[in-house]
Amino acid sequence: MTGLLSRAAERRTAPAAPPPMREATSAAEVFGTDADPEPVLTPEDALAVSAVYACVRLLSDTIATLPLDAFLRVGTRRREIAAPPAWVRKPNPDMGRIAFLGMVMTSLLLTGNAYILVSRDRAGRVVALDVIPTHLVHPRYARVAGRRVIVYELSTTDEDGIPQVLGVLGSRDVLHLRGLPLAGSLTGVSPIRAAAVTVGLALNAQDYGYEFFGGGALPGAVVSVPGTMTAAGLKAARATWRTIHGGRGNRHGLAVLTEGATFNKISISPDEAQFLETRAFQVPEIARLFGVPPHLIADASGSTSWGSGLAEQDLAFAKHSVRPWVERIEEALSELLAADLGQPNAFVKFGLDAMARASVKDRYEAYRVALNNGMLTRNEVRALEDLSPDTTGYGDHFLLPSSLALVGADGVTSLAASPVSA
Repeated sequence: MTGLLSRAAERRTAPAAPPPMREATSAAEVFGTDADPEPVLTPEDALAVSAVYACVRLLSDTIATLPLDAFLRVGTRRREIAAPPAWVRKPNPDMGRIAFLGMVMTSLLLTGNAYILVSRDRAGRVVALDVIPTHLVHPRYARVAGRRVIVYELSTTDEDGIPQVLGVLGSRDVLHLRGLPLAGSLTGVSPIRAAAVTVGLALNAQDYGYEFFGGGALPGAVVSVPGTMTAAGLKAARATWRTIHGGRGNRHGLAVLTEGATFNKISISPDEAQFLETRAFQVPEIARLFGVPPHLIADASGSTSWGSGLAEQDLAFAKHSVRPWVERIEEALSELLAADLGQPNAFVKFGLDAMARASVKDRYEAYRVALNNGMLTRNEVRALEDLSPDTTGYGDHFLLPSSLALVGADGVTSLAASPVSA
């Protein structure tokens, strides 16, 4: 990927100037204090939290698997483009549409930004789209021909940690999708950094549980005896206890202690047990961060609504969580398609209706209303269900109730007087 970006930058731009110096923002930068900086939470660290992984996977897979088609707006109607550019179906020779959109969504959800490198042939037509790792891209303003424009500086670090500028690309060569925007900022807000405390707490609780249970340094019980025992005596007592009370059939049996010995079962303290509640609490917190209903990531502990209640939550998820991300991608790809075809009315559209295909009853009820009111023909409905057309000759006719009539200046005209073709 680095070689590809370097060659692209060399083809399209002149060598970049060194990055400008910036002012110090803390006393540590001015005086060089020895205080250790707070650890930076990386996307890889965040994905180690199961709730983060589940939310990212859910949103990424949902959007990446939606149908995507290209259209041309003609007046008030849209017409599907029969043969769209190849990159609409397969963004680049090495990657299909689902994998490509999955990478775009993962980048947006974890870093708040997605950068797509646009490769063109000699005629200027788009031939490939590649997702650039966000840590390599640094958008900034630059003066070009007297105008202030946004450019994308590509840089990496060498083995010694020294920044190495690969080049600079213009906005024509990079599609920049942003998440939550802030006024005056060229980049979107990273959800992981914005909620670093929430995600970090979940990660710390997970690590604590791993060390607590994985180490196994806490015994289950203690047998106390008065006085002191030799190492050989301790070993013999432990072996005798295991022989009598260990193994199948001997568990939970009656123990008889002599010579003043006492048995004490060890339980974890409330502080040590509280991490379980902490972990459970972090799941809805992280789900709220990504706008995902908790039950969709297998957490129904706080939900008291079932059936239609969960169905309403699923619709809210499609409307308030999926749709904003979909429209961001549609806007960027539509601008690219219009420029590539030279058709300002060209655009791409995701088939959000596919998210409602799980409910057969609701789907068929909607078709019934559309058919009875002359909004769809039977063949149009069959096409939506991936069925073959009606061959009786009546599949392309609209149906209207015989009681409907049009009241005009010349009197009443029956709308069902003659069949109307689509």
